[in-house]
Amino acid sequence: MKLPIPKISLKLPGLPFRKRGPADGVEDDIAGGSEQPRKTSRIGKILRMAGMAVLGISVIGGLGAVVGWLVVNGPETVAEREARRPVLTVAVLEDGAVPEPNTSLDNKPAPMPDSHGDDHAMANNEGDGQGPEHDSAPDGQEPHDPNQAGQEDPALAEQKGPRFELALIEETEKGMLPMVAPDGRKAWETYARPFDGDTKRPRIAIIMTRMGISHSLTEAAAEVLPPEISFSFSPAASDLDNQVAMAQRAGHEIFLDIPMEPFGYPINDPGPLTLLTSLSAVDNLNRLESALGRTVGYAGVIGVKGSQFTTDEEALTPVLAVLKERGLMYVDSAATSRTIALEIAGTIQLPRAVANANIDDNPAISEMERRFAALERTARRTGYALGVVPPLPLTIDLLASWVSTLAERGFTLVPATAIANKQSLR
Repeated sequence: MKLPIPKISLKLPGLPFRKRGPADGVEDDIAGGSEQPRKTSRIGKILRMAGMAVLGISVIGGLGAVVGWLVVNGPETVAEREARRPVLTVAVLEDGAVPEPNTSLDNKPAPMPDSHGDDHAMANNEGDGQGPEHDSAPDGQEPHDPNQAGQEDPALAEQKGPRFELALIEETEKGMLPMVAPDGRKAWETYARPFDGDTKRPRIAIIMTRMGISHSLTEAAAEVLPPEISFSFSPAASDLDNQVAMAQRAGHEIFLDIPMEPFGYPINDPGPLTLLTSLSAVDNLNRLESALGRTVGYAGVIGVKGSQFTTDEEALTPVLAVLKERGLMYVDSAATSRTIALEIAGTIQLPRAVANANIDDNPAISEMERRFAALERTARRTGYALGVVPPLPLTIDLLASWVSTLAERGFTLVPATAIANKQSLR
């Protein structure tokens, strides 16, 4: 007889019996246990790759250094370097021997000012106020007259820089600027072309402005036009010193263009050195000195454009005052009838002149002839007239033809400095 065995269930109070599952963290423990080795293997791989890269760079660098050393110190390289090394050979004289004289000392050129290059030459030897045409000639030679056409001195032809006097130069960070000499001499008088013509005849002066922009036109003008015509060079021209020197050798006195603010600026813009009514006096004077420092040997400046600037007393007065302090002459191009430049110049006793006629960049022959005739009428009426002409093939040819007939009609062609302070202020 089998007795039934009763089922016994053990229950502890407060500890319920449950089957463990994912909720109890079993699977998470398994996953967490495999994650740590995986991270460790990844870091090791990265470290091994970095080590291999460093090793590769070191090997390549070492090989490059070895190759470079072999190239620099190879037999062929060393031989070539030795062949290029300068060798000084000194002759040793025997006792009592006399060395040959060093003739290079006899041919050593005179020292030149170095601020504008070694090609510049001073206008005078001792600063005695006489121009280059008065320099004494070597024994047995006739003195050279630089204004005599067709007889250019070969020595002057080789000279590239302009003639100037050191006593009239102040060396600054903006270049060699004109100054009044310690003895009182001024650039506008020293660099003026001499004038000893008939002082009773009406005088006509011509300034050709914007010279130097075209080297070929500068050469053509210097060759065709008489030396009494003054040349004014643009500070924006390249190779300016050489072109000024060329004009000096042809006998022309030199001026410098100073661009000034016109009506319609900035659409009508004369360039980066333009003097502006919107700038302070300090900024305008910095621009002025930058232009003045572009070359040397000029007698004065001419304001180009300037229809707005020359009507502004506050902007114009400091500029004219500096020109006077530096011993220059000022020519007003009369870009507007409202210019006050002459009145201010007269007040501060700045040497001055004003254009009575301007020929523009697109001249018709008939219009040029009309303006030349107007210059003649002004000269007959007042005794003096000044015209401003651009350097164009047409204007050069027509101007040369016109000035060749002035003497027979009773006029005297003069450089611009010859009418300084002669014209009426109005």
